[in-house]
Amino acid sequence: MKSNPATPPAVAAWRDSIAICALADGERHLGHILKIGERWYAFDATHFNEESNGFRSLGSFASVASAKEAVEFSSRQGFIQYAGAA
Repeated sequence: MKSNPATPPAVAAWRDSIAICALADGERHLGHILKIGERWYAFDATHFNEESNGFRSLGSFASVASAKEAVEFSSRQGFIQYAGAA
């Protein structure tokens, strides 16, 4: 069966704990969120920050659901950007 370059190699899933949640598929760490105080901080693990010394920050969020949504959206955008590149 021929693989489709627009289809991710594996389904991404969240791995959750009380203060840290990570989104990964079978091959890549896509992003994570950290709870600091009452806020959730989201990071895109597929891109560097502006200083190229860490993950790109996606911002802080009041809810875990909003922070996860930001990581999921960012990971989809990154995949679409590279889909079909040879």
